[in-house]
Amino acid sequence: MTSSGLPHLSSDTRILYEIRIRGAFDKTSCDLIEGMTLEVVHDERQPMTVLRAVAQDQAALAGLLDALFSLDAIVLSITALEPTWEVPT
Repeated sequence: MTSSGLPHLSSDTRILYEIRIRGAFDKTSCDLIEGMTLEVVHDERQPMTVLRAVAQDQAALAGLLDALFSLDAIVLSITALEPTWEVPT
């Protein structure tokens, strides 16, 4: 732990991210990274797609975001959920 109470993240720590995008995307259009999960959530206003993926580093996260932007996805939020050493299944 660091003095801020957050865990120390080294250069080899992988982070599990949750990325929320506007609209309903399917797995084939978002097949961007191995091990990524996808869930479409419908609410009273509009559908939203929730992606969860592990990024090795900030460059990998930037690459994932670039791929989403190339699909004209509107990113609503990005949340770092937890450091991980395992790819989610």
